[in-house]
Amino acid sequence: MTILRNGDIFREISSRAFRFTGLVAFQKRIRTLLRRMQCPSGGILDAWEIVFDRWLHLSKEVSVTTAEAVAERTVAEWRNYSGFLASLGGICTADQAVTIEEPVISGLRWIDRLSSENHEEPLLNRYLRLSIQLLACANVRIRETMREVLSTEVPPSLYQPLFKALETELDVLFTGALEPSIKGHDNEIIFAEQAASLLKALVERLDTPTELGAASSLHLGSLTLNFAKFLDGVPDTPSSLRVKIKICNLCEAVTKRKEHLNLRDDVRNRNQLLEYIFSWIARPRSPRPEGMAYETKPNQRNQQDEMQRVQKDLDKACLRSLAELTFRLPLQPGDGQTDAGTSELKSQMFHQYFNRFLSLLNLEASEMSGRNIEQGGGGGGTKDDNPTMSDLAITILSNLLSANIDVGLKHSLSIGYHENVEIRTAFVRVLYNILVQGTEFNNLSDAAVNEKYDELLDVSFFALC
Repeated sequence: MTILRNGDIFREISSRAFRFTGLVAFQKRIRTLLRRMQCPSGGILDAWEIVFDRWLHLSKEVSVTTAEAVAERTVAEWRNYSGFLASLGGICTADQAVTIEEPVISGLRWIDRLSSENHEEPLLNRYLRLSIQLLACANVRIRETMREVLSTEVPPSLYQPLFKALETELDVLFTGALEPSIKGHDNEIIFAEQAASLLKALVERLDTPTELGAASSLHLGSLTLNFAKFLDGVPDTPSSLRVKIKICNLCEAVTKRKEHLNLRDDVRNRNQLLEYIFSWIARPRSPRPEGMAYETKPNQRNQQDEMQRVQKDLDKACLRSLAELTFRLPLQPGDGQTDAGTSELKSQMFHQYFNRFLSLLNLEASEMSGRNIEQGGGGGGTKDDNPTMSDLAITILSNLLSANIDVGLKHSLSIGYHENVEIRTAFVRVLYNILVQGTEFNNLSDAAVNEKYDELLDVSFFALC
């Protein structure tokens, strides 16, 4: 019965009609077919265990040996074993017996259940735990390969145990990071970078309600925030800045799908993420006094150039994530404030954020030249696939004002009278965006609403002059 139920897959695997350009293409095709298998058998489960034992042996070899010393054949074999275990693991779990309702397979030795030979943890848990730990391997090829396997070859039926295993390992990282003396070790930075990339790839793969349901068991918003907290205080190096870029990318991916992921404490977490990511954006540097020069060695100069390049990439990643993060985000001060104190703090927060993003427009004023108001993007992002820094700053300004118009309108109206025509034009784009988003003055009387609209019209007219 097992052979019949998997007959289509077996026929495709054995087909003589298939032509491939090499072993890599062949292995990829085999793993795709394995993920389509639906009916387990004793032979399939035995095969998974045998490959797992061989994978354990090779994992130790490739993780402790230097990259130069590992034979290419060994790495290829380890990679194929990794993909085999990930792809076939979906039908080797006890849930399959419930789904198929076949008495013959109900007594099989499932990889997600403890067996008489293994009393410590199920084989599946062990495979996922060790695979995730390999994300911190010193051998860059091994950790990159492992991340690719986990992000592309694990079937949706294993998402929940994978998320659980990843969350457990991240808890170890974040708990250990509370100790300042060990915070920011190279292996921690490496693991944080790979784990964030893996999470982003998995989030982007979620499509069906079942897959989204598996992800709901993971506190994605809190995990993203914990990544940001982990990096707070870590010395700025090209490596740590690149991890911040990965965190921004993860934040952007999670926020784009927040309506489907059932995020907990969403407003609170997004406010804290805004604070952290906002602090990662480089501040304008004071120009050197004329005639003053600093002598630097070639190595130092190269390091400075690399830091500037990575920081520029980080600035763009921060703005892209904040363009999503700030959409419909009411600013929320910390706990323990009175109503009056909360309103004042919220006003101060808006003033700080609004002025900072407005200052970015001064730095990018040349980009704004000749741009038309109709190019303004709607809420939560820009229409352009590769928006400029100015586009992103305008989107963030629009989001902040739209979601916090009770404290923001009075502060921001004066921007319409700014002496810089590019800034005035940008502010008109902000007004255009918040009107497109459908902002209303719900808490104002009719007379007050008319007064506010008159003010907006006056400012818009002056700004366009």
